[in-house]
Amino acid sequence: MRSTWGRRAKETFAIIAIGDGAIELLSPRDHSLLWEVGPETTRNVARFFADNPTYMRLLGASQIAFGVWLALRQYRDD
Repeated sequence: MRSTWGRRAKETFAIIAIGDGAIELLSPRDHSLLWEVGPETTRNVARFFADNPTYMRLLGASQIAFGVWLALRQYRDD
């Protein structure tokens, strides 16, 4: 039997991925610029996504798909 805490952790991660992905779809530029902190390399990545909102939306859609897949796995074989 799988650990209940492990399953809860995976589901929590799935919920975060889905929520973050939704924000990336709705407001890709503002969301990217919110994370424009830290080393120059990290800030450059944030600026790239802010300047290319289509890529950020694609990332958001991918996160949502991954989050749904991960969440649904928790209920398989129950």
